[in-house]
Formats: sequence, structure tokens, C-alpha cells
Amino acid sequence: MQSLELKGTTLAKVLLTTTLVMLFVARVSAGQVSARVLYEAVLPESPHDKQVASVEIATAPCSAKPGCNWYQLKGTKVNRDSFIIWFLADANPFSAGSRKNITFHRYILQEPHKTSIEYIDERTGKALLPLFDFEEELLPGALGGNQKSFFEKGTYLGHPLIRKKVLEPTAIELPSRIIQLILRSDLIIGTSRNFRDDGKGRKSKKDNYNYVPFTREDYDEMIAAGINYFTAKGKQVDWVCRRAVFYDGYSPDIAFPEELYRSNFLGLQMFIDEPACRLAGKYPPGAPLVKAVEMIQEHIRKKANNTNYRNLLIQKGINLGALKLTEPAIPIWETYVGTSYYQLEANPFGLVQECRWRIAPNADSQQILMLQRINEEFGVDIPITPGNLFMWFYAQMRGPARALKAKWGMSIYGQAEPHLRFPSMKSAYDLGAEFIWFWTSDHDHHVPYNEQLALARQITRYATSHPRPDMDRLRRAGTTAIVLPYGYTLPTCWQLHTWGTHIYPLSRKNRFGLTYKDVLRPAIEEIAHCLKNNIPYDVVPAGKAFDRAGYEKVVWIREGEL
Repeated sequence: MQSLELKGTTLAKVLLTTTLVMLFVARVSAGQVSARVLYEAVLPESPHDKQVASVEIATAPCSAKPGCNWYQLKGTKVNRDSFIIWFLADANPFSAGSRKNITFHRYILQEPHKTSIEYIDERTGKALLPLFDFEEELLPGALGGNQKSFFEKGTYLGHPLIRKKVLEPTAIELPSRIIQLILRSDLIIGTSRNFRDDGKGRKSKKDNYNYVPFTREDYDEMIAAGINYFTAKGKQVDWVCRRAVFYDGYSPDIAFPEELYRSNFLGLQMFIDEPACRLAGKYPPGAPLVKAVEMIQEHIRKKANNTNYRNLLIQKGINLGALKLTEPAIPIWETYVGTSYYQLEANPFGLVQECRWRIAPNADSQQILMLQRINEEFGVDIPITPGNLFMWFYAQMRGPARALKAKWGMSIYGQAEPHLRFPSMKSAYDLGAEFIWFWTSDHDHHVPYNEQLALARQITRYATSHPRPDMDRLRRAGTTAIVLPYGYTLPTCWQLHTWGTHIYPLSRKNRFGLTYKDVLRPAIEEIAHCLKNNIPYDVVPAGKAFDRAGYEKVVWIREGEL
């Protein structure tokens, strides 16, 4: 390979034809022209053979969709392997400035030596784009405020681009064979590990299950059941990456940069694990409630926006230059969902409840009987029904999700009473949950593999026969808002403390001399009223994002009033 020294770097001469070509279907509209330009990437000396060495951009108008262009990007790497992406968009994504308002109607990826895949969002019918900030990080972009379609200087995948040649436009055709992956992004049914139990049960309640890695046949079975989100590792990635499912994880032979262009690749991490649980004993004794808010948000911000995949690529010897490559947003997986609003302020993507439903009076732990204990503690008479139990928790997520435009969901744990599992999934789906997950591993927490399959089949059949309305409409279904003073939470399971910790018990007094129980009593009474009268309600703190618009009734809970 010949190279040209340029300010201490090497201008790679390998033809990285990242051909962004626009499919010319018929006539050219006024002011629109077909064009094609070749760029070369300025790479470090001795670049990794998977790095992109040159970029070709081409464009042509689409008569079938006025105002839109087809674009094709063909990337040739140092090792001469090439990949191609095509997309149909209503604006030029390569000029300087924000690209966030561009609508992408179709998106297709062809990896080296493989059949092309088109990624489609089932709910919208439009393109499902890669989740690693496709517009800002994964497309070539102009430098210096240049608004032209074909800039002279730009960047691509963290390295400079220099325009090498203006090429003769050619008619671009889509591949003759395209595999369509239609992915449901508004209902993510996931399993938490890349292994399962062996199906033989366990010797006793004290023993753990025996776990075995998922096989190719297991993935086939789970996908057929409706599970559409997996954690994978090694060769498991190859078994799922070209299926209509989302996945996180990596294989030893990383497909760079093609993996970044897979719209179903979510990075290396599935969730942020239990911030409120992990901090429960760490708040300073005597600290005000706002200190808990500060600490949990600091904890979450350190976990969110990670660059683990970027770090992995660097370890493999791939120089990413200025490419930030922050991983896609991930939800929080939490037991103490009364903290949802505060957690979502720090990570306004989503939150998933750990559901260990108990309602039977003979439960092995009386502490888990949430409604019974609330009735006894506060002197209310909430009817002890599965629906009321579910709503007690779901309202504490739906309200914050509505305020912060976030997602919410639930997960089934092995401790949940079997007869409550599917009804709770169905209720969550009807209320707008976008995550329904299963926990795998760790003794009683584990949901056996065969039951995960059975539950996945049930909720998938139900969702197919009960299509949901607009998701924003579901988020706004609550008619009554019960608004807590900022910093407060409802009592949590186990000890009925706020924030799930003995540091903030119901008996603690606030600055007005009132106990937390005194402050929360009106909220509990209003919840009891709503549940007894089938009134859809939300519980949400009085944070900056709370908007009373759309609620028929707002019940303000005052910190200094009885």
C-alpha cells in the first residue's frame, strides 16, 4: 500500500469506496442532480486493516418520493473488504449543522460477502437507524460550516476526509435480494443472560439451578416465542445479529465498522443495575431527602453514557480518532420504583421494575405483601386484588415517564406468585410498558427457561391481537396526578421506608416537624380512592419536568401541611 505523509499521519490510498449513492429512479426534479465524489481518509500510520481508508459519496433524486434522495455509502477498508449502506432521506445529511430533523424512510446495510439487510421499525414502517448516533457520528460530515452536499474537507468515523475526485454519476440500483428485518422497538421482550437452566430443576430451595449457554436452537426457540432482545457473547452474536431481534455483546472477531451500522446492535450493556438498592445504606445519616436525589443521580450519570464498546475497539488496535462512540441509552433495572422520577431525571431513557409479586396471605415473607401492609400502616382499605397491586407500582413509573418523556417496563422474577405473572405482564402492556423482561440466574430470583418461553408466547399472542394506540396517548392515560413534594417517595417494599432505606423511615421528621408518614398520608388516601373507584392515576414528584396539562385533577401533597 502506498501512502503519503501528511502532518505526522498517513493518507491511506486504499480505495475505501464509501459510496453514498442516491438511487435515481426516474426523472430528476428541478434543482436536484445526481452526483458522486470520492474521498480519502487521513489515517494514522500502520492503520488496522479493518479501518476505512476512503469514502465515496453519491446522490440522486427519487421520483417515487418527491423531495427525497437515495444515498448509498460503500466503504472499502484497508484490507479491501467493502460494505455498503443505502438510505432514503428528505435532506442532505452530509452538510454542516444539525442532522436531527432529517427523516429517513429506508435504511439498508450490506456487509462484506453477505446478503443485504433492510432494517424497519414495525410501529412506524420507516427506517430503523443504527443506535450509535447514526446522523452525527456514523456518517461523513463537512467541516467549517460547509453546507454543500459534497464538501472539500470533512470527517468520517473520527478521522479527516479529503475530497480526492469528482466522479461521473452512475445509476445506482438496490441489491436484487434484500432481507427485511422488521423490529418492534416499542415492546422489548428480553431475557437477562446468555444462558439458561438445564431444565432439570434444582435439588432444594437452597440449591441453585445448573446453567448452560444458549445454543443456536435455543435462540431459534426463544425468537419463535416472541423474545426479541438478547445478551450474546462469542459465536452467539453470529446466531442473532442477522435476525429480527436486538442484541448486546460482542464476538472475538469484531465486525468493524459494520457492527455499528446494524440497527439491532445495542452495545455491550443491557441495563444500569439497581441504583436505589445499591445506595440504600450509603446515604449520610441525618441527610435531607435532596441528598438522596443528588447521590442517586451522580451514581447513574457515572453509569450512563459509557464508552465500553469504544474501549473494546481500541484494545483490538482500531484507532477511532475523535469518534466519541457513546453507547446507546439503556434503562435502569430497579426494585424501588418510587425513586423512578429522580432516576429518570439523570437517565431519561427508561426504567424497568423488578417484579416479585406476592398477594397470598400465606406468603413466606409478610414484608412483601405491599397492599396489606399499606392498609395496616395508614388505615386505608385498598381492595387486595392483583390489578390494584400492579397499579400501585406501575403508577409510580408511568407518571415520571409521562413527565420526562421516558419509557418504562417490568420484569418477572422467580419469587413472583405464578398466577400473577402473565396478568401483570398483560396489565403493563395495556398501560404502555415498553419493556417486559425475565430474570435468569441466582436461586429464587431465577425464572425457569421453559416458563420464560411460555410467558413470552402468551404476551406475544396478546400483543398481536391487541394492537396499542399511540404510545404518547398511553403515557397520558392518567386523569389524576398525585404530586409528592420533591425528594419524597412512597413507602417501598420490605420495611416500608421511603427510598428503600432505614435512613429515611416513615417516622423521621422533616423541617416542619412532621413525620414522613404524616406528609404521605394524603397521597395514600388519594391512591386508595383512585383504586377503589377505578380512576387512572399517576404518582409523580413536583420536579421541574412535571406538567399538569392533560390531568383532570391534581392533588398536591404539601410538605408542611397535614
